[in-house]
Amino acid sequence: MQIAVTFRHLEPDEGIKDYVKKKVIRLKKFIENPREAHVVLSVEKFRHSAELTILSDGLTLNSEGRDRDLYAAIDLMADKMDRQIREKREKTRRKRGKRVVSENMLQKPAPSDEELTEQALSSQIKRRQIPAKPMSLEEAVAQMKLRDDTTLFFINSNSGEMNALHRKKGGYEWVVPYAE
Repeated sequence: MQIAVTFRHLEPDEGIKDYVKKKVIRLKKFIENPREAHVVLSVEKFRHSAELTILSDGLTLNSEGRDRDLYAAIDLMADKMDRQIREKREKTRRKRGKRVVSENMLQKPAPSDEELTEQALSSQIKRRQIPAKPMSLEEAVAQMKLRDDTTLFFINSNSGEMNALHRKKGGYEWVVPYAE
């Protein structure tokens, strides 16, 4: 990996350059195929800034650290990049973990007729989540008049139970579930 260090409004210093390279090389082992890293060190009045850009295969990572002390700004920059790299790695691990197929899954017995009908039925059912807000029956009727849906689920503010209001020809049907 090539590491380039640029100084803006600062005198180039080999000690600082070595410190930066040491920090970036430490990050190198956590990135797959890093091609190049570019660090820009700058100062404006009393604030030092350190910016790091790492180019890898199809991935560009950026981080920046600002502080009154240049070394502290470099440390902040390296810590932010380290955190960013860890988050990317964890994200790819989570995605890859879902796709792993074990041998046990490949050697499943053939599904029974009952399982086949259950699978066919579940493929026909579309799941939709809707919010159920607490409201009175009158408020639910007013909401139904404003909506195009034929069914409204709500939490009855009088009883605290889940209710449904269904639009029918000529009126509404109020559905109140109960346990047998």
